[in-house]
Amino acid sequence: MDRADRLLALVAELRAASPEPLDPSALAGRLRVSERTVRRDLELLTHGGLPVRRVKGRGYVLAGEAEPAALSEAGSLTGPVHDTLAEAVRTRRVVRMAYTDQAGARSFRDVEAHGLVVAPYGEYLVGWCRMRDGPRMFRLDRIGAAFLSGRGAEVRDLDGLLAALRVPVPRPPAEAGPRGPAGAGRARAWTLDRLEFVRSRLRDAAAGVRGGGEGAAALRGVLGHLAEWTRWQAAAVRAAATGQDPVLAGRRPRFPEGFDREMPFDARERMIQDAMALRSLGDLARDLQEVLEAVGHWAAGCDDALWEAELPDPRPYGPPGPPRPLADLLAGWRGPLAHIEWHLDRLTDEPPPAPAGDDEDVWVVDRCPLQA
Repeated sequence: MDRADRLLALVAELRAASPEPLDPSALAGRLRVSERTVRRDLELLTHGGLPVRRVKGRGYVLAGEAEPAALSEAGSLTGPVHDTLAEAVRTRRVVRMAYTDQAGARSFRDVEAHGLVVAPYGEYLVGWCRMRDGPRMFRLDRIGAAFLSGRGAEVRDLDGLLAALRVPVPRPPAEAGPRGPAGAGRARAWTLDRLEFVRSRLRDAAAGVRGGGEGAAALRGVLGHLAEWTRWQAAAVRAAATGQDPVLAGRRPRFPEGFDREMPFDARERMIQDAMALRSLGDLARDLQEVLEAVGHWAAGCDDALWEAELPDPRPYGPPGPPRPLADLLAGWRGPLAHIEWHLDRLTDEPPPAPAGDDEDVWVVDRCPLQA
């Protein structure tokens, strides 16, 4: 074996035997080298910082790794947020944190910290949100501060939490063959996983109010809003990526003349809701699902190089935003998938008041992130 492999094997042997020492002759026999070589390798590793010490008459032992110093409650407020969350996960604690969601709203939440997950474009805390009484993922760069409480977290199955949250796991290539640019497969897989998760949430939301149950009117108004805006967002991202004219997928209704001209958000939204009011909830859900299906087909088959490039961020009003990766444009903050989830979360967490008067079929969607 070459020297690098021999050093790896030597460290592995010492760790396996720890805290008992190993005689150099035993190490030499296992590695099939001379005792002189073993001593020289140990000297090299010691100078490199490996905590190996000699026990007289017994051999060499690898010192056990010291437990990290416990983080105090005061220290959790003054240190890096990541360190506080890592300590909460390691000690199975509840962490109280100031969290700003993608709409800019700040809340203070008690979260049972169960794991830290790295996705292509961000790191997330996976935990059980006690405010929402369910599993949630929190993007670390939206956590303004975190406080390590003295309360312990309940024992929960991390795999179950990950499954409930549909945490994306990059898929390996289906078969051997030419690979695209580094990271293209991972970004594509993450985007497609996010897309399928959002589609499943839409199916569940529609099934939950089937037959005109409570919340059907609100969902109908939101689906009308989402169908048209997602259609536009998806077409704009695709046009930015390919340089071609926008392709509007799904079942776009007939809008009044002048709809595509520049106008205030509220005026455009009123026109969308007027046009969508003629449709059933099922028709609106199918329209949005067809738009997302078209996004999935295109994302699955588009050129690998697009997943490595940074593309202009199309905005409904004003000039494009700073360039971002394609996966971020589709599935990240301000993208069509995040937009859909924002509205679904709002229906679940903060049910809007029912419309008053004779406008029961028109549900103007306010406070939408696209207005920002």
